[in-house]
Amino acid sequence: MSARNAVSIERGALVVIPRGMDKIWGFRRRIEVPLERITEVAVEPSPLRVPTGWRGPGLDVGGKLSGTFHPGGERHYWNVSGRGPALTVGIAGGQPFDRLTLSVADAEALCRELHAAGAARPSAE
Repeated sequence: MSARNAVSIERGALVVIPRGMDKIWGFRRRIEVPLERITEVAVEPSPLRVPTGWRGPGLDVGGKLSGTFHPGGERHYWNVSGRGPALTVGIAGGQPFDRLTLSVADAEALCRELHAAGAARPSAE
């Protein structure tokens, strides 16, 4: 899957910057989520098979999803192109989204990096 997003960890937050025309199609230049609000980080092996709900605003054309999608009353941001795994990030409180699904260069490595940075730590009970 192509890396349609530049993703980094800056000052305790996950920062997502869509690349190229994806900024326009997805109506987002930047998404920033504090690491402590991330509830889940995983790799979705087949993101194009995941139900997205209704689209608005955004793009959904032949294997390209970019923008806001609304499955089951939630608000998700997708920026995915082509086949292959994508990074998924669950967010507490739904601000700015409940979930991100992103095409990145290496979803497995980024998932490990986010866990190492403290995102989605299991709660000590």
